[in-house]
Amino acid sequence: MKDSDQALRTRLQRQWMGFLSYMMFVVPVLISVHRGWLHFGYVGLAIYVAVVLAVNGMFFLLIRYRFGKTPGDPSLLFAQIAVAGIFALIMAYFLEEQARSLTLALLFTSFFFGIFNLTRREYLLLTAVAIAGYIAMLLLKYPASERASDAFGLELLNLTILVIVLLWISLLGSYIASLRLRLATALGRLKQLATRDELTGLYNRRHLMDTLDQQQERSKRHGEPFALCIIDIDHFKLVNDHHGHNVGDEVLRGFAERIRSQLRKMDIIGRGDIDGTFGRYGGEEFLLLLPYAVGSSSVSCLTRLRNAVAAKPFATSAGDLPVTFSAGVAQHRPDESNAALIDRADEALYRAKSAGRDRIETSD
Repeated sequence: MKDSDQALRTRLQRQWMGFLSYMMFVVPVLISVHRGWLHFGYVGLAIYVAVVLAVNGMFFLLIRYRFGKTPGDPSLLFAQIAVAGIFALIMAYFLEEQARSLTLALLFTSFFFGIFNLTRREYLLLTAVAIAGYIAMLLLKYPASERASDAFGLELLNLTILVIVLLWISLLGSYIASLRLRLATALGRLKQLATRDELTGLYNRRHLMDTLDQQQERSKRHGEPFALCIIDIDHFKLVNDHHGHNVGDEVLRGFAERIRSQLRKMDIIGRGDIDGTFGRYGGEEFLLLLPYAVGSSSVSCLTRLRNAVAAKPFATSAGDLPVTFSAGVAQHRPDESNAALIDRADEALYRAKSAGRDRIETSD
């Protein structure tokens, strides 16, 4: 949820940047009206600005209330740049050639916003539409009898500049956008490596401790009960000694997947992201957090898991190997530290192993 909220704030900040880019052109537009270079006058300018504000407000609401939450273009950048291009072409139609650079500047500014998300294909499509729109504007503004004039020749020069610069922005912008995507992918991979166990794909000890801290905080604030379970594969050292570490790794991966699949099938006590509350604690030990667990419910959950693990041998390169586990469970106590909670679960696990393994013991 926090990541999605941050992404929304970022998109809204970009929306404000886009709005400010419109506002930057108010002064030159006013100068153009005053000098008589913009034909629709102050009343037309007021209407024009009102429409621009209304459209920007509409985009802001669409993004704010998640209508723009699409996988490819969550900021609606393509649509916003296209609309900005339409505004620029409308202004170009009413501008004298002396102030035509204002139109080009508005188009160039809007295209620069594409570096946040647009692909090269989307950029080139917008470029083609902008060029076609500019040509259509010129054909409407200049009848055939005026197309041999110096003014029309100057417009063709502006068109040439428009084509060159928009193509350059498209290539550069799409390249920067691709770099941003690759960087985001790399950062996501680094984040995964920092929180995931490479062998089993489960969350690692660091993530589990962070999750335990969060659960501890919820318990303090809202009185939510929870239980901590430490699970240890029985006689795992013998598997490594007799069959080698590669087979031991196969058992660890198979064990992790079977527990995870069983947790997803259950009417789990945790009511949340199961993968986030189960992970590899170290070696052949795994840790499971059960939010909302009270009394014997955590033992019932672990009993179902233990039966599922023992019900079917694990397929390995050394053949099918039977696997069982022992577990220690500790129900969280008010004002108890995480270290004390882990110690109680670990003591319960020790009793389970001392009593013959393949069993569950509670700290109480």
